[in-house]
Amino acid sequence: MIKVSLRRHFFVSENLTMRYFLILALLLTACQQAGTSSLNNVKATAVPLRPTLSPQQISLGETVYVQQCASCHGVNLEGQPEWKTQNEDGSFRAPPHDESGHTWHHGDPTLLEAVYAGGARFADMNIGGTSSMPAFADILSDAEIAAVLTYIKSTWSDDIQAIQWEATLREELQDEQ
Repeated sequence: MIKVSLRRHFFVSENLTMRYFLILALLLTACQQAGTSSLNNVKATAVPLRPTLSPQQISLGETVYVQQCASCHGVNLEGQPEWKTQNEDGSFRAPPHDESGHTWHHGDPTLLEAVYAGGARFADMNIGGTSSMPAFADILSDAEIAAVLTYIKSTWSDDIQAIQWEATLREELQDEQ
C-alpha cells in the first residue's frame, strides 16, 4: 500500500519540484557511491555550435546552384523524377537536395567529396551503380562550392539542419581517428 501511495504521489504533476529533487538526490547518491576516480579520466570536449548561414553565401550559392546544378537537381532542388530508380545504363539519377532527398543525411565531408569528385567517387566502391555527375573541383572555387552547400542548407528546416550538423560532426570525428 505504501508503494502505491508513493508512486501516486511521485507522478502527480503538482509535485514536479519534489520529483526533480528526488531524482537529483538519487543521482547524487549514485555518483558518490561510484566515486570520482573514474571521472578524473574523462576529457571534456566542447561541441562546436552549428554555424550561422551567411546571407551573402546563400545568395552566391543560389546563383551558382542555378548555373551549375539546377539542370540536373532541379530549380527547386527537387531532383529528377523517380530519382531512386536507376537509369538503364546503371547510373543513378540526380537526387533532390530538398528535405525529401537524402542530402541532409550526410555530413559536410561527404557532400564536399561528392561535389569535388562527382561520380568518380564511386569508382572503387561496390554500390550497385554509377553517377554521371561531373567533378566540380576544377570548375568551381572552394568558396563557390561552400556557398552552394550553404544555399542548399538554407532551404531546410532548423531540425533538418541540426541533424545534418550532427552528421558533419560524426564524419569529422571519424576522419580524426
